[in-house]
Amino acid sequence: MGVLQVSFSIALVLCVLYGWLLGGRTGKIGAAIFVTASLLTGVAATISRGWASTSYLVLSVDAACLLALAALAFNSTRFWPIWAVGFQIVGVATHVATIWIPEIVPKAYHAMQSFWSIPILWVMVAGTRQDRKYERGHRPKG
Repeated sequence: MGVLQVSFSIALVLCVLYGWLLGGRTGKIGAAIFVTASLLTGVAATISRGWASTSYLVLSVDAACLLALAALAFNSTRFWPIWAVGFQIVGVATHVATIWIPEIVPKAYHAMQSFWSIPILWVMVAGTRQDRKYERGHRPKG
């Protein structure tokens, strides 16, 4: 397992726990989306084996994750899911780029695909933290 994979696994566990425990309804749903997408991506990447061409299985997982995050953003009063949608759009766009430009170097494709996987988790943590801070400051005094 490479450094990026280990870093992602640690970040996934920590961020998902934080979102699940402190993020309310939106955090729980977001955590579930990220865990599900991560597991399905692992399975899809194992089946696809290699980044020499567009990985349609990983693309389908990423597209489903994008739709789930978009639904969460539309149905939430929290701001962080909008950022997560933006990061996920970049991931899906990376796959689309390999369809349009099949000559993309496999290492570049894999790097571009993997790059946003950790920041998208930290967006959930930062957003959840800001939400909790805001809520504490706006509780009725009495």
